[in-house]
Amino acid sequence: MSLLISFKAMAAPLSVGEIAPDFALKQLDGTDFNLSDYQGHKSVYLIFWNTWCGPCMKKAPKLVDIQNELGDRVKLLAVNTSWSDSLSEITRFQSHFSTNYPIAFDDEAEVTHLYGVMGTPTSFLVDINGVIKQVDGITDTLSSHIAQWNQMTPQLGQELMASQGCSKESVC
Repeated sequence: MSLLISFKAMAAPLSVGEIAPDFALKQLDGTDFNLSDYQGHKSVYLIFWNTWCGPCMKKAPKLVDIQNELGDRVKLLAVNTSWSDSLSEITRFQSHFSTNYPIAFDDEAEVTHLYGVMGTPTSFLVDINGVIKQVDGITDTLSSHIAQWNQMTPQLGQELMASQGCSKESVC
């Protein structure tokens, strides 16, 4: 008799300065979320969570406040890892905490593994350029840093052309 054990490959935890891996998820309201859609438009605050997670419950009212106060300047997406969770439990959580922010269910935890999430809550701030600027502790720093995180960084080629007085049409 043989025993076959299968493990999903999990990426190493992502860190500040890395380009955030692109992904697509369907939000619970039925709309699609694609991380790359926000590059060049606004920062994205990703929080990986579960309904049974005590610190996640404590954070829910803060996320409601962030959505109310900064929702026009940052895209907040609460990604449920699907670890021992279900859509019905999420619905109860939403009702209990009067959530007003977008939630997605990461069925089979594919995005959770892509981001190297090992526990919840885990959060990432992805700036307007697609770079991870902060991991965890974001609810405390978001309002003071959002203007900076929403500034486009010129690409190296554009920077070089500007410093030499060149344009796309001319050869330098």
